[in-house]
Amino acid sequence: MATLKPNILFIGYGHLAKSLLSTSLRRNYNINYINSQNTVFSINSKKKIKQKNISYKYIFLLIKPDIFLKKTSHFKNFISQDSKIISCMAGIKLITICNNLGHKNVIRIMPNVMAKQNKSQTFVFAKNKKILNRSFDKLIKSFGSVHYTSNEDQINIATSIFGSGPAFIAYLIKSYIVAAKNLSKKNQLKDIDLMNLFHNVLSANENSKDLDFFLNSIASKKGTTQAGVNFLKSQNINKIIYTTLDRAYKRAKEIGIEK
Repeated sequence: MATLKPNILFIGYGHLAKSLLSTSLRRNYNINYINSQNTVFSINSKKKIKQKNISYKYIFLLIKPDIFLKKTSHFKNFISQDSKIISCMAGIKLITICNNLGHKNVIRIMPNVMAKQNKSQTFVFAKNKKILNRSFDKLIKSFGSVHYTSNEDQINIATSIFGSGPAFIAYLIKSYIVAAKNLSKKNQLKDIDLMNLFHNVLSANENSKDLDFFLNSIASKKGTTQAGVNFLKSQNINKIIYTTLDRAYKRAKEIGIEK
């Protein structure tokens, strides 16, 4: 006899929700989503769900924090006593979610947009550790690696570094590509060659110590590489990167106290 797949409801179906749809998640769960008109659709069949008494094992909060705070009452009808609420909202604290929904089984996670490729580093926090069971672990591992935290503020830090991080890294890479093409307009450099430059450097280095050795092995005194590195240092590139992450972190904390 075939085992029934657990039901999942996505509250919100924007970019983040769609990025969570890994092959494993689609294969092992029945996934529905609710739109802004409170209409439920099946993600697989893309058809409207008429049945109203579906029991959802997991309910993902994938909406903006301000929408959650304004429309909490709209979501309560979909929550059963056994449902586990999984919040991907930046900044909104566990206690706020519990109080607004009148539900104790709440977990905060911070995945990133690479979950669809099973390459997310997902951070998890819950006060009730009993709900972080094997079933939940299997679900979250469909996104990639999992990191359980004992401090809720670590979710804010993860939001900055791993949640927003892909966008910061993509911006830096794109800036390098644009600069390289501007410097060498006649040679018509291809994106693939410049992208491979980043891939190749990362594949040759596994940690920060490797990167230090790699850098020192290239940058000879008074050479071309050292000239560029010295300019980056003069612009305090380390401070720029730190401030970028710090501002995202502080914004996550601000969201938690906004009404």
